Amino acid sequence: MKLGQRLLVFYFLILGLVGWFVLDLVFGQAKPLVRQSAEETLVDAANLLAEIVAEDTNNGEIVITPSLRQALNRYAGRTPDANIWGLKKDRIHTHIYITGPTGTVLFDSKGQDEGQDFSRWNDVHLTLQGRYGARTTRSDPDDPSTSVMYVAAPIRDGGSLIGVISLGKPGRAIEPFVQLAERHLMLYGGLALLGCLVLGVLLAWWLSRRVNRLRRYAEAVANNERPAPPVFRGNDEIRDLADAVTAMRRRLEERARLEDNVSLLTHEMKSPLAAIRGAGEILHDEISDPSLTRFTDNVIHESQRLSDLLDRLLAMAKLEKLESLPARKSRVTISALVEEWQRSRFSLVADKHLEVSVNDGVLQAEAETLKLALFNLLDNALRFANAETTLTVQVAGDRLTVENIGPPIPDYALDRVTERFYSLPAPGQDKSSGLGLAMVNEVASLHGGSLTLTNTDNGVRATLTIPLQD
Repeated sequence: MKLGQRLLVFYFLILGLVGWFVLDLVFGQAKPLVRQSAEETLVDAANLLAEIVAEDTNNGEIVITPSLRQALNRYAGRTPDANIWGLKKDRIHTHIYITGPTGTVLFDSKGQDEGQDFSRWNDVHLTLQGRYGARTTRSDPDDPSTSVMYVAAPIRDGGSLIGVISLGKPGRAIEPFVQLAERHLMLYGGLALLGCLVLGVLLAWWLSRRVNRLRRYAEAVANNERPAPPVFRGNDEIRDLADAVTAMRRRLEERARLEDNVSLLTHEMKSPLAAIRGAGEILHDEISDPSLTRFTDNVIHESQRLSDLLDRLLAMAKLEKLESLPARKSRVTISALVEEWQRSRFSLVADKHLEVSVNDGVLQAEAETLKLALFNLLDNALRFANAETTLTVQVAGDRLTVENIGPPIPDYALDRVTERFYSLPAPGQDKSSGLGLAMVNEVASLHGGSLTLTNTDNGVRATLTIPLQD
């Protein structure tokens, strides 16, 4: 699944969950809100009618006069022609009854319950006690649609409670308004969700378009093409990423050109150097003059130094081009590598009368690069070791240490000895290429490890750490 599609799905899931939660909450509140609005209207109407009824009292008693009865009956029989938010109202649904101070019904707009005792109903019972009285009653206990909401108001005469007037509104009269509110919510909620979905599609398309431009640019760079850097309007992370990719491309191109030039130069120089060295060796055999012999020795020696430097440059360039190890790690026996190094450096070790001590240890590493690192560590230790001393190689866990006895590293150079082309003079020897420890540091980085050099009481200890493979 593409990035834009994932963003759209994720966005729509969140939008759907939020929409469902909001609509469910609103639908749950729609009916109660409509009922509360109807109840508030009934309270106002009940109190108004209570004041009208109180005008016809006689000696502190409610009198249902013929004119009042006729007026209330005419009210119940009215046919209003009202259009309320698209709903037609053509009849009066309000049920009115008036009870005396004992709860006996004195008037019933339906003409059914006059003379009945309603003192047990909450609307009448609570109002007679001086509290707010209301109730909801079903004419059919098993049918919620037959419920009627009643609200009562006290009838007073000179501050004395002489009766109660109750107004009832059937649920069927309120239900159309609830359904209308729910339909509007569904319509507007659906339109809102659709609008948000369209915006989400546009957002996903916009992001995908920008990311795809950046992806095509990166693929073209990877295919050694020279595309123009993409230009993005706005100031956001994608533009920053495009600028970073462009900067990285330029740095990599500069580095690649440098590495290619170094590799080309070293390859081109090896043949002339071999010819110069060969010519020097031939001249050395043919010349007997000591002063000339010194010059031919110098030619041979320097050509060999240049050849060694070129080999190290090629090895360093090869290491720097590696993005990861060329092979999986394996168990490498260090003592075998040390013996191989001793055989290849036999004359140099013998000239200094050095001993080499190594324990029986193994490291989990890539064999060829570890060999390169160990040989460079040993060459460096050999170069600075005092005569008739011991080179010590130890393996413990994931650490390889090479220690010699000789001059310490100056404090100012401890942090720089692993830099390329940085070297310190060894007693009685020519300046080195400054690439040996840099290559060891590169090998350590490829293994996810580190190289540290510390001074000991009588020499230098190099520690190569290669983490164990997971």
